[in-house]
Amino acid sequence: MTVTDNFWQNLLLGVAAGAALLIFSAMAFAAEVPRLDVAGACRAAAGADIGIKYDVDRCLKSENEARDQLKTQWANFPAPDRSLCTQTATMGGTASYVELITCLELKREVAKAPADLGLQSRPSNLRSKP
Repeated sequence: MTVTDNFWQNLLLGVAAGAALLIFSAMAFAAEVPRLDVAGACRAAAGADIGIKYDVDRCLKSENEARDQLKTQWANFPAPDRSLCTQTATMGGTASYVELITCLELKREVAKAPADLGLQSRPSNLRSKP
């Protein structure tokens, strides 16, 4: 083996290792559940005059349980659904892991439904592809 062959072999191995590191880093980042400020939403709900007693501690417990559940399932949801549902769960200045996981679960169930049921996960005003 010549010096030139060894150089190209080392270069190829270095590029492959770098690419693998980049791919695994991107997968790890994409697999993280977003950090949401659920405390603000729980306090806001408790301060709202909706005619029922609202317990902030119970709200925070539910949100933390939903976050823990999301940690185990996050990577199993398609990236476009994760993005859309994160945006939906943070609309209006409040955020909720319960809303986030509910959105993701609904999107998953609609995607599994047979096409002949007429269910769709896209806005109804969009035309179908021919």
